[in-house]
Amino acid sequence: MELSLFLFIVCSVPVSHQYLLPDHVAPSHYQLRLMYDVDPNTNYSFYGVADIQISTKKATSKIILHAQNYMISEDKVSVVGQKDVPKVTGVKLNDTYNFLEITLDKDLEENKNYTLIIPFYGNLMRELDGVYISAYKDKKNGKTEYLIATQFQPISARKGFPCFDEPMFKSTFSLVLGHSKEYTAVSNMPLATSSLDNALEDYWPWDVVGKKFRKELSSFVWDEFDKSVPMSSYLVAFVVSKYSYKSAPNTSNTKFRIWARSDAIEQTSYASEVGPAVLSHFERWFNVSFPLPKQDMVAIPDFVAEGMENWGLVTYEDAALLYHDRESSLSDKERIASLIAHELAHQWFGNLVTMKSWSDLWLNEGFATFVASLGVNAIEPSWHADINNAVENTLTVFNLDVLESSHPVSVPLEDPTAITEIFDDISYSKGATLIRMMEMFLGEEAFREALHNYLIKYSYSNAEQDDLWSELNAVVMNKGALNNNMTVKQVMDTWTKQTGFPLVTVNRNYSDKSVNISQKRYVWRQEILSSQSWWIPLSIKCESGTEDPKLVWLSNEEGVLDDKHLEHGCDQNEWMLFNYNMMAPFRVNYDENNWKLLINTLTSDKYSVIPVEGRVQMLSDAFELAWNNQLDYGMTLQLASYLQREQEYLPLYTGLSGLSKISNVLKRSAEYGLFQEYVRMLITRIYQSGGLAVKNIVNGDDLNSVKIQVLSSSWACSMNVPGCEDNALEMFQQWMKTQNPDENNPIPVDLRSIVTCVGIHRGSEFHWSWSLERRNRSDVAATREHLLDSLACSRDVWILAKFLEWTLTENDELHRQESSRVISEVISSEVGYYVARDFIYNRIKDIHTAFYDQSEGITDIMKTLLGQFTTQKELDEFLSWQKRNDELLSESKMAVAQGIETARTNIQWVETMKPIFMDRLKEFIRTSSSTSF
Repeated sequence: MELSLFLFIVCSVPVSHQYLLPDHVAPSHYQLRLMYDVDPNTNYSFYGVADIQISTKKATSKIILHAQNYMISEDKVSVVGQKDVPKVTGVKLNDTYNFLEITLDKDLEENKNYTLIIPFYGNLMRELDGVYISAYKDKKNGKTEYLIATQFQPISARKGFPCFDEPMFKSTFSLVLGHSKEYTAVSNMPLATSSLDNALEDYWPWDVVGKKFRKELSSFVWDEFDKSVPMSSYLVAFVVSKYSYKSAPNTSNTKFRIWARSDAIEQTSYASEVGPAVLSHFERWFNVSFPLPKQDMVAIPDFVAEGMENWGLVTYEDAALLYHDRESSLSDKERIASLIAHELAHQWFGNLVTMKSWSDLWLNEGFATFVASLGVNAIEPSWHADINNAVENTLTVFNLDVLESSHPVSVPLEDPTAITEIFDDISYSKGATLIRMMEMFLGEEAFREALHNYLIKYSYSNAEQDDLWSELNAVVMNKGALNNNMTVKQVMDTWTKQTGFPLVTVNRNYSDKSVNISQKRYVWRQEILSSQSWWIPLSIKCESGTEDPKLVWLSNEEGVLDDKHLEHGCDQNEWMLFNYNMMAPFRVNYDENNWKLLINTLTSDKYSVIPVEGRVQMLSDAFELAWNNQLDYGMTLQLASYLQREQEYLPLYTGLSGLSKISNVLKRSAEYGLFQEYVRMLITRIYQSGGLAVKNIVNGDDLNSVKIQVLSSSWACSMNVPGCEDNALEMFQQWMKTQNPDENNPIPVDLRSIVTCVGIHRGSEFHWSWSLERRNRSDVAATREHLLDSLACSRDVWILAKFLEWTLTENDELHRQESSRVISEVISSEVGYYVARDFIYNRIKDIHTAFYDQSEGITDIMKTLLGQFTTQKELDEFLSWQKRNDELLSESKMAVAQGIETARTNIQWVETMKPIFMDRLKEFIRTSSSTSF
């Protein structure tokens, strides 16, 4: 009689590190034999056997590993060894930690090797992690096709097979996949052989399996893949599909293929150019060869992440990999290149060298984010991805790390539910920002040499941040890149182990040119007293153009620094600019006179003498400091007035982001019209130079120009610039009248999101349904994506309510990962906030059920909802609702805390700063005109 143990686990929240596996036993190799039936009629049945070679570090009578969401054939679990091998006496599940505890009748001997054999079986699910079923409709034949995909990061390899599912347990893997002959399988390593013999016959004979599958043995094939290099369990991957592939030209010794559904294979051309070029660039930049013989990249219709770096088999959501020459925008192209570069950077940072624990996730994600921009810069140099990404990452850090509820880059984790929450902007953007900072203060040569040493020393192994500091410091000491009394660890621990970032305050003595500089943690609540301090590299520029050839360091022990520590001072009539190259993530506030000197230059024809990064820093600081009542709003509005002449995207984006924060808290108030008047004064001139104003994109190959036109057109329509919505509506109606609108869309592709949003907003149910039909008929992921967002622009409450209902059930209208996006878009829309808020409050149980495998979806929804609050009543209602539904929000604790903090700052601004802002705004508009402004 067969005994089975069913594993279907919902983790509870432990209070210590007991969720980590004991280190008595470690795996060295997995022999995985898996057999899948990609058939809804048999409920996607599967069978598997995991033969795990283990070594004992300590004598033990218990083997503990991970398993979840399938049946274990308990009476078939065994341990094999050379002689006198213990027998299995019990197999038990600890459902708190997903532990599979195997008890033996006596100890495994210390420093011995054994093989653990675990047969298992079950049914694949439509959830988006582990091994799962995805589906798509083939546009050529109209049939629904199914495929098997994997998503094991961070802790879902245990859902695919029994394993030691922690990053430090690196092993080699051998994989055999059984599947129907009409499908093709790919995995981390190349295909070695294929066989018609059941590879699982010793544990799952076909007379058992065939009855379940309801298929003949002759209809199946077993693909065996080459043995992998040592890697962590979360990097194992495979896809079983009816896909086609495009071979990319080899630029190294690596075979490169791009896989997609057959009706989209032509959309892989750009990826096939980018992938090999970026991989080769990284090999040269790291001076470390890519260690695998092949690299596949696959587009998956239902995919919870934009991309996943599985070694040798990178998976992407469709829109992150597929580019259509006519239907994808230049921003889509930029996104695809960036994501490919990010995932390929992981082949070194994350795969070759892996963090020891998820606490140091930033060693994976920060490096991949930083290095990705270098890869994009190599293949698309006119995009200036290095500077653009550096600035955008820093601004992202400012938005999140200002919160008291943020977390350090290197973050202690108390339970496994917290792991998914740190896949956030701190690990990615702040990590990348700090890595760039190191490269700048150490110098590229020393930095690259240290990274090469780090990659070589820890290849096929694990590292923690102190290992990185050690390699950097060894090179630094040899090359003298830091002062003798400083170490990399001393500097960087102040940035990675502390939450937040500093505010540097600069007060100049104009008579003797001395400067007092101080630091403190910047937080929204000024009453919070913090003793935190940082080692801060200060890059300083004077108006005359002189730059300090050496960095000035503000140590975490100093409170005041005077000019004798500087090698120059600025003349009393010229401005002084700190962090002009945005080397480090900190805010800067100056004395009033220095702000005025800076503003005088910025509002003159000579504004470009201030570098782009310096203009971004000033704008971001001015808006944020004024929001927090540390700078007069009159000064901020005057500074921002120069934006009407700005010709670079990054400063314009930064200034409008500062205004967006104000717009968000004013948009449901009586004063919003006056705010719109001010913004119209800023953007009308820029708007009129291209985009919707001329119903076309000017200089369509220039990414900077295209982004400015799209940004200014979007703002022009939302701020009621005359003619903007009328032009958009005219273009939308022209599209509707076009013969065969699915193939002949006359709207310039970069403007389509704006135009369709206006068309739907100004239209009726007919226009909404017509746009939905265009989305359903499109085989271009980018088109489907922008039309999905536009559907949230409707002003009909009942349509938005119907749209929200679709997010709770499986249907042909939405892919599962799109549901949270729909809810967030409706929350943010002009009419949808109230509809979505009530939907969330009333349907949270259904939302939780629908998103059971997408905790990050609820995280996004909570942040978006709370970010809209502007009254204490709204927050009180939420807090009362949260208390009643706390268990349903348990996997989004950090996000909820951050959202509540954001809501409180919105409310405080409305109560205390709004009157001041409106007074300054009225005064500014009164003293300005559209010609002299």
